[in-house]
Amino acid sequence: MKPADLAEAMSHGVERGAEEGPRSEARPKRQRVLVALNSADAAASHAAIAMGRLVARTLHEPLHGIFVSETKVAPGELSRLLGLSPHALDGVVLDVEAGDPVERIVAFTEAHPTAFVIVGAENRERGGLGVGELAAHTIERSHAPVIVVRPEERVSLARILVPLDGTPSTASALEPAGDLARRAGASLDIVLVGEAQHGPHLEPGAMGAPQYVDQPHHEWPAFSAEFVHRFLKTIGHCPEAVPTRFFLGAGAPADEILRFADTLGVDLTVLVWHGLRSEEHGAVFERVLRKATCPVLVLRCC
Repeated sequence: MKPADLAEAMSHGVERGAEEGPRSEARPKRQRVLVALNSADAAASHAAIAMGRLVARTLHEPLHGIFVSETKVAPGELSRLLGLSPHALDGVVLDVEAGDPVERIVAFTEAHPTAFVIVGAENRERGGLGVGELAAHTIERSHAPVIVVRPEERVSLARILVPLDGTPSTASALEPAGDLARRAGASLDIVLVGEAQHGPHLEPGAMGAPQYVDQPHHEWPAFSAEFVHRFLKTIGHCPEAVPTRFFLGAGAPADEILRFADTLGVDLTVLVWHGLRSEEHGAVFERVLRKATCPVLVLRCC
């Protein structure tokens, strides 16, 4: 039996959770949550603030906001300038600066340990990566994890989708996603999409789905457990306490990621970006970012 034939039969996933072992020790971290405020789109800023408050509350960290303008702006005038309600920025630690917005965001993350940068996608600007210039350039130039949220998307962190391609390089970027899931009490849905490269370009340690499964009730659970343990727990440093389910994608990677995100009703989709837009991996990344109907967490693989 081929894996594609098993996709539907195995769509219930393989459950793994806290009962499998002792809870991982949480590393003490004091990291900032940063919201990028955008004067070009009030709805984008409002969406970013809502997600930023949720993430900051989850991490028990203060929420910082950064606004960059060509002219001097007093913090008290910021709500009006952004088209927000007078109390929209209550409790946000504001940093108002002059210069290039993305340069200032990158400088902030380099100067201060930053858990996540939250940026709203512009509805009226679908250029770049399909999320507007500020969000696209922040993704391209920041090495801090970036969460992109659109104004029409719900804000929650109960279920998180993590697509993997079976390569250690992709899995090695997952630690922020696992830590966020643990702190939020969220579960992770892992979906294996695409296949690792074959031949001389095969990445050492890569693991693809078995070509044939003769006894799915024995072999499939063993493969699923091994895959989750190797790539999510060991390489990705996901805490054992985070419940996970494993799924197998059966079609084009981007389409399968979008399908699983909608079918499972996830609150956040995680994308690991290798910094390339011209190759196959970059094309999948860009299509999912453009079409996703839930917020997207972008993790850079260096």
